[in-house]
Amino acid sequence: MRQLILKVPPGNKEKILNTVKAYDGKNTITVPNKEHDVFIIFLPNRTVDNFLRDVNDIEKKEISLIPRGVITLYPPPSEAPDQVEDVQSKSSLEIYLGGIQSVGSLFGLIGYAFAAGVIVWVGLYTTTVYLLVAAMLIAPFAGPAMNAALATAAGKFSLLKSSLKRYGLAISIGIIASFLLTVIFPLTTLTPLMVEVSHVSKVALFLPLISGFAGAINICQSERDSLVSGAAVGILVAASLAPPVGLIGAGLYLMDWEVVFSSLFRIILQLLGIHLAATLVFYFYGKVSPDGIRFLQGKSATLWVTSLVVILSIGGMMFWQFSQPPFLRKASMNTELTEALDAELKKLEYIEIINKNVSFTNTRINSQTAVNFQASVLPKDTTLSPEVLKNNIIRHLKRNLTFPEKNIYKVYSINVVSD
Repeated sequence: MRQLILKVPPGNKEKILNTVKAYDGKNTITVPNKEHDVFIIFLPNRTVDNFLRDVNDIEKKEISLIPRGVITLYPPPSEAPDQVEDVQSKSSLEIYLGGIQSVGSLFGLIGYAFAAGVIVWVGLYTTTVYLLVAAMLIAPFAGPAMNAALATAAGKFSLLKSSLKRYGLAISIGIIASFLLTVIFPLTTLTPLMVEVSHVSKVALFLPLISGFAGAINICQSERDSLVSGAAVGILVAASLAPPVGLIGAGLYLMDWEVVFSSLFRIILQLLGIHLAATLVFYFYGKVSPDGIRFLQGKSATLWVTSLVVILSIGGMMFWQFSQPPFLRKASMNTELTEALDAELKKLEYIEIINKNVSFTNTRINSQTAVNFQASVLPKDTTLSPEVLKNNIIRHLKRNLTFPEKNIYKVYSINVVSD
């Protein structure tokens, strides 16, 4: 339930009370006087929009909507548990106005973005994973991303433009912070964690889609119905944004354009995926639409044109990702190549596989990305010397380990161990 305080000119009492009754309002309080009548109204979340629409023709009205859950109790007392168990999502009006309220505090946005850029750079520089999580906690990326989707669902181009500006500003501040730290503490090569973060998976689109879905659900649900805190959802949204932002600064300093472009790819893909999923949730679940907002009517053209641009952009990025192997699929190709390596090694009956691993490097040989195939094996045939055994394994792998991707340079590192 939501509490509304409605002040209207005298003579509208009967209409207000009838409308409250029609929308299942409870425990209404009326305070009449000569100048105006004041109504304290408690309505189910889902009926707030329709109630305000029905009283919209009353002139000189003043409305206060308190965005907090209210528990209403009324006779008979035995039905109290049933009266409070019905937890509904917020009204589209409250969802939209909540988004408008979050567009502010520019100083906080810049400060948190800079702090997140510093923390993520330190984490990448020192290969400290928990610092990346700390950066995700304070990175101010979730708010602008959610508001952009909210603006699309409502058809409000002004809010969309403002949200995208704030998103771009937060990303830029984080990149600048990372770049300045790299200038102060110069790098000559990427750290192992930087190399790992720079790799993109072929399933990279799944994370922003799920993040957008979860973020929008959290915004639409009533606070008593939310099983997950807003901070946790914010971390999910920023999970794959903060590390690439910090990595771009280091990549620019080192002029490693493959790292820069892969990080930019991930950042843009995150925004598009979050935007698409969150827009669908706001539109279909939150009932936020261009003609559903009472105070600020949106334009349907903004909704459909923006959604079409987002869908086409995602399709274009997916085509680019899969047409440029292994540039934007290194993370998932590591797993695929490791499985292929394991399958070929198992065909050799004279060895026991102890360990195997495939890792992409940022080194290019003959204009191809170098891939290191590593394996530790225990010989079953002790008549073969370790060197002969190693050569036999490498010869077998070169002959049989083939992939559709032609622009990778295979390097083999075989370690023969003894018991």
